[in-house]
Amino acid sequence: MNSKSEIRRAFIKKREAISKERREKASLAAEEKLLERLSTYSHILSFASKKEEINLSPLNEILAKEGRLLLPRLISETKMAPFQVKAPDQQLILHPKWKVFEPDPKQCPKISLEKIDCVIVPGIAFDQGHGRLGCGKGHYDRFLAQVSCPTIGVGFKEQILETPFPHENHDIPLTEIYLF
Repeated sequence: MNSKSEIRRAFIKKREAISKERREKASLAAEEKLLERLSTYSHILSFASKKEEINLSPLNEILAKEGRLLLPRLISETKMAPFQVKAPDQQLILHPKWKVFEPDPKQCPKISLEKIDCVIVPGIAFDQGHGRLGCGKGHYDRFLAQVSCPTIGVGFKEQILETPFPHENHDIPLTEIYLF
């Protein structure tokens, strides 16, 4: 596995093979660890998990009740923006192209980048050097290049790549990685 696309395909299969029980345990562990880790932040940009990703819904629900949850929304083909979400079960809509739930801009206020204290980032694979391999569209890398706060990659233990994958100039390394 040398190219990013080969690594991406292999890790998508690896992630899909994770059992339901393993996914549930990982979600609980993520909620517990991340609540502790994020306790000092007041505006946390998380993500609405797709079915193949680690389930952050329980964590997001708690952050929303505390008024600390921000979620990203694609506002163009290349740009994401943070929106405050207070009721994830009622304020998210499905992006027609990417099939990911995003904040409904009619119900959720857009928040300035400067207010973000921490960003939780999904990925397909992560390496030991805090590198992250996403879906390949660059949405997160472009977004992370604009913020100056801790960035935390979150996923399953199965998503670690022992050797670094090829990094390009536009790839933004994460501050920390937590795999469950």
